[in-house]
Amino acid sequence: MRKLFIFILFPALISACSKEENTPMDDLNDPGIPTGMVLAQGVFSGTSSYQVTGSVKYIEANGAKTLRFENFISSNGPDLKVYLAKDVNAVNFISLGVLKSTSGNQNYNVTGMPDISQYKYALIWCQQFGVLFGSAQLK
Repeated sequence: MRKLFIFILFPALISACSKEENTPMDDLNDPGIPTGMVLAQGVFSGTSSYQVTGSVKYIEANGAKTLRFENFISSNGPDLKVYLAKDVNAVNFISLGVLKSTSGNQNYNVTGMPDISQYKYALIWCQQFGVLFGSAQLK
């Protein structure tokens, strides 16, 4: 009976941890935003368990707001999202979507009119497990 249980459990574990769930690792190079005004910026730092580095700029250009990551590198994981948040615990946040890649320059559109004095953190967040990978305070 024990062997049967292991025989059934092993394939389930393998498929649950498949690479398809992780964020792409290709070095991304979204174009810069040459005419924008930098409203705030910061530097990413990871947690004790995950590496996240690079800079982030909150840019307004032609009425559109963008969160731009430059020289970005992050540990990989499943279900990684980009949040604009009021705190590093993601209690109040705006989801900017799926993390496009674990490395490179990346742009994320910010919809609505969030007050940057309140939403002052850019987060890399594993939504599936509710885990912070890294953050940058926007100043």
